[in-house]
Amino acid sequence: MVEIVRELDVLGFDDYPPEVDAMLSQVDWDDPLNKLRVGVVLTFSLNEHRNEQYISYVVDELEDGTPVFLIRPAWLNKGYDFKVCVEGWEESANPAPSHQEIYSDLYWKREHDSETAFEAICQAVNDIHKGASPHAVLDEYDSELDFSVGRTPEALLKPLPWLFIEQDIRYWNYTGRNMTIELVEELCAGVPLEDLSLELQDIGAIHETPLAIPNQ
Repeated sequence: MVEIVRELDVLGFDDYPPEVDAMLSQVDWDDPLNKLRVGVVLTFSLNEHRNEQYISYVVDELEDGTPVFLIRPAWLNKGYDFKVCVEGWEESANPAPSHQEIYSDLYWKREHDSETAFEAICQAVNDIHKGASPHAVLDEYDSELDFSVGRTPEALLKPLPWLFIEQDIRYWNYTGRNMTIELVEELCAGVPLEDLSLELQDIGAIHETPLAIPNQ
């Protein structure tokens, strides 16, 4: 557990403070994902003081008001690294979704729910990976995201762009957000569990969390 010293509500997906917007507008960005990661880094730089930790940035919320937030710095304190959290993801003061937990949730949805619903959430994940906002994909695929197991679709999708942005920053000159998308592609392609590099989270543990689909 870390003690939050300040909470800021200044970040939204692709929505920056005015002074950051002014700096970003001076560049002709040929890669919108690069603009996105630079905008996040600039926002951190302008809002954080020397020798100050830990700071929370509220970046989104679920329909019921549950916050999606970032904590800076992350536990390993590597440069602009940050921890992505969703209140209620687990019983913790800093409830951070792991990639393996998200993959596990997708796996259980694949095994228990309709092919149409699973294909829709796979497309939503891929759209976010390409740079779409979670609100846009939820609006587009909402009618198809009909699941009976795991966490609610918005609980899975709204932290996802920030996990990708964190990878873009941490692996700045490498593949960034492509580091872990391969396993999602394998899940969506129907690769069996025994052929996946997946430490599967128990479905019962998922259903004990506040973010689980109701009536489990």
